[in-house]
Amino acid sequence: MTKEQVLEEFDKGYDCCQVVFRYWAEKLNMDTELAYKVSSGFGAGMFQGETCGAVIGAYMALGLKYGSTLPSPEGDEQRVESIIKDVEFREKFLQKYNSTMCRELMGADFATKEGAQKIKEEQKMITFCPQLVADIIDLIADII
Repeated sequence: MTKEQVLEEFDKGYDCCQVVFRYWAEKLNMDTELAYKVSSGFGAGMFQGETCGAVIGAYMALGLKYGSTLPSPEGDEQRVESIIKDVEFREKFLQKYNSTMCRELMGADFATKEGAQKIKEEQKMITFCPQLVADIIDLIADII
């Protein structure tokens, strides 16, 4: 997915987590509407500047592909594989970006009036975020 395609999704009103998760959910045969719903509460670091919503969407996509449905001990082997994939993603992400925290990536905190204003003034949602989302989609492609 290109930066421009991500921006089109943002223009429709979807957030970073929704765009990442829906993209991979669709490829992994999950219903698109359900993917949007499940991932709807995680954008902008859960709207608190915490873990980046796009990063959360990546973990959700990896879980959809590699996660276990069985409890321990039956599901332990699959759980370990899932954790390995999560760690691989995080390492690749941190090679390109300095943090997984939204407020650190954005240089401001959505959860504060001042931070939200700074993000808006700097147009981070149309400059920085689409590229980050596109990069995450590409990083996951290398893992899935």
